[in-house]
Amino acid sequence: MAEVGGVVVMVMREWCRMRPFPAGQWTCRTLPWRSSTTGTCIPVDSPVAFGHREMPGQGIAGVEMAEMHELGTDTAPRRAEPSQRFGRRRGILATAMAGISTALSGIRVALADDGSVSPDAGTAPPGDLPATAASTAVVGSVDPGAMVRVSRPVMPAGPRRVGIQAGHWRMADIPDELRRLAGQTGTSAGGVAEWQVNLDIANRVASLLRDDGIAIDVIPATVPEGYLADVFLSLHADGDLSGTRRGFKAAHGTRRGPYEPQLVRAIVEEYGRVTGLPSNGEVSRNMTGYYAFGWSRLRSSVAPHTPAAILEMGYLTHPDDRAVLTGQAERVAGGIARGIRRFLEEVPAGVAFAEDLLVPPAPAWGRRPAW
Repeated sequence: MAEVGGVVVMVMREWCRMRPFPAGQWTCRTLPWRSSTTGTCIPVDSPVAFGHREMPGQGIAGVEMAEMHELGTDTAPRRAEPSQRFGRRRGILATAMAGISTALSGIRVALADDGSVSPDAGTAPPGDLPATAASTAVVGSVDPGAMVRVSRPVMPAGPRRVGIQAGHWRMADIPDELRRLAGQTGTSAGGVAEWQVNLDIANRVASLLRDDGIAIDVIPATVPEGYLADVFLSLHADGDLSGTRRGFKAAHGTRRGPYEPQLVRAIVEEYGRVTGLPSNGEVSRNMTGYYAFGWSRLRSSVAPHTPAAILEMGYLTHPDDRAVLTGQAERVAGGIARGIRRFLEEVPAGVAFAEDLLVPPAPAWGRRPAW
């Protein structure tokens, strides 16, 4: 699809230059173009530039620009008179749009989380991954209003399985696709690091659930590819520079299975009841956009059928929350285990994996995920 990519580059570059943009919605940045540079307008924080995904850790400057060479241009174009430029751009746009229509006809596509489009056969551009091993296939449509079907997985035989992720644990082992996270080692306060608290409580939860005959995986920062389980819960502790904020909160992602709100509700209610910690309803984009939920962007992610959530157990930087997280860790683990047990009782084995998922495609110009 190299020819299509080159045309998309031309269309977007010309469209951006011609269109006036409302303040605050768009910005002009400089992208590498061979030996010279050209200013190009793109949405603020957009993960897509000219039909390409922004790869984690690269930023906008890392977007692949090889298509420019395919247009036969090795340096920035010369500036023509305004009247000449406008007429030429109208011709370029008309020709380019016709080329795109022809090139895309008859091609099946796979839609990624950020709305970028790539063929479902052959080699996809970097970052455009096929469906996870657990979800087997994702077939989309060029129609932006179409739903994306995710095939149901085949659950392996055996007891029910729960994955407990200790947030920020073993960050040094993360793969290249997660290199943007390399500096996110978590908060610390009172002489203890967040990952230590997360790991301690994760191991305690694992011990409690194993006593119920549940298979448990204690998972580091790197999630097994297409992780499939009855529950996935990522444990974290919050931090606040002022030291005044406190409380716990939980969230789930988007474009996933239908049971995640039920999982979050069970965790929040049981955890609050057992620990006595206040509920802090300030769910952030860092939570709903947590990287482990990004099944169509990342290999290191949870399969879309797996009910998944993230729990910020409390503020490590607040003395009262820290006293509970470090001094009453067994109580904290008990609240988490009760929430997971309740969910497993409410959602019988196999129900979450019984049918294909229908999820909406992500917006083509959505904001960059908050991880």
